[in-house]
Amino acid sequence: MATEPDPPDLHHQPHQPDLRPGLVDGVTNQPGPTPSLRAQLGFGPDGSDPAGDPAAWTWVEAQFNTDAGNNDEFRASLLPESVGSYDYAYRYTVTGGRDWVYADLNGTGDGYSPAQAGSLTVVPSGDTTPPPAPAGLAVTTASPAGVGLRWDAAADPTLHGYEVRRAGVSGGPYQTVALVTGTEYVDTTVTEGGTYFYVVRSVDTSWNRSVPSNEVSATAQLRTVTVVFTVTVPDSTDGTGRSVYVAGFLDRLDGDLPQWDPGGVVLIRVDATHWRISLTGKESTQIEYKYTLGDWDHVEKGPPPACAELPNRQLTLAYGGSGVQTVNGTVEAWRNVAPCGN
Repeated sequence: MATEPDPPDLHHQPHQPDLRPGLVDGVTNQPGPTPSLRAQLGFGPDGSDPAGDPAAWTWVEAQFNTDAGNNDEFRASLLPESVGSYDYAYRYTVTGGRDWVYADLNGTGDGYSPAQAGSLTVVPSGDTTPPPAPAGLAVTTASPAGVGLRWDAAADPTLHGYEVRRAGVSGGPYQTVALVTGTEYVDTTVTEGGTYFYVVRSVDTSWNRSVPSNEVSATAQLRTVTVVFTVTVPDSTDGTGRSVYVAGFLDRLDGDLPQWDPGGVVLIRVDATHWRISLTGKESTQIEYKYTLGDWDHVEKGPPPACAELPNRQLTLAYGGSGVQTVNGTVEAWRNVAPCGN
C-alpha cells in the first residue's frame, strides 16, 4: 500500500514515500479497493511509538486512491494545530479497527520503528486573516438521541472546517464539541431534557478562526409537530350525507385518539370536495392510516372502474422549519358509493 498526503496550505509537509506492506495476500492484488481493508494516517510526538502510546497520536481516515501493482494505494492529509516536529505513519486493519498493523517508511515486514517513521515539520504561517463566519445556523432535529445542526458553507479558499461550540446558557461560555469539514453535525453527547446553545466558527488551514455564527438553542427531547391533513374527495361524497373520517394508528399521536376506528376521528368540511383536520404528535412518529365515510363498508378505494383495495397510507412526522407539516391526499372513490360496489 502506498500513500502520499496532500500538503496543507502554508505548512511544510514532506512527500510521503511508498508504503506497500501487502497486508492481504491474494486480495489487494484484485482490482479496486479491498472491502475489508481500512487505512489511517496519523501523527504523534517525535520519536514515539503509535502502538505503545496511542493517546498521543492523532489519526485521520485515508481514502483508497488507486491500484499500485499488487497493492491498494491510499491518500490522506494531516493538519496539526501546533508548530513543531512530529512523526507520521500509516496503520491498517482488516478487523474493523480491533487490530492494527503499523507501517513505517520501509513497510511492515520488520515491524514498526520510530527511527523509520516519516518526519513532519509544521512551521508558522504568515496568514493571520480569519475566514468569514458561517451563516444560517439552524436546528434540524432535537431528541434524546441528539441535536442536529446545519449551516451555510463559508466561502474561503483556505477553509479547513468548522468548530461546533456548545454552551449551557445563552451567550456562553462555549466549549468546542466537534471539528467537522461538512456543514452538518449531530451532537449525540446530550442529556435527555437538557437545553443547549450552539454557535459555529469557520477555521482555515492556518487555524485562524472566524467570529461565531448566529446562536441557536435546542432541547434534547422530541418536538411537537402539528400535522394538517387535507384530503380531496369525490364529487359524490356530499350526496352520501356522510362525513369524512381518518382511521389508523392515531393512538401514537396526542389526544388519546382511537386506533383504527373508522368513525372515531372526523374531519372538518372545507367545501364539497375538501376536508381537513389538524392533529399533533412528536416528531419521528410513524403512523399508517386510511380515510373512511364512518365505517369500513365505506372506506377509500382505488380509482374506478377497478376500485381496487388500497394499502395503508404512511406518514412520518417531521418538524421541518416551522413545526407544521402539511399532508395532502386524494380519495379516488369510496366502497359502496357509485361507481364502486362492495
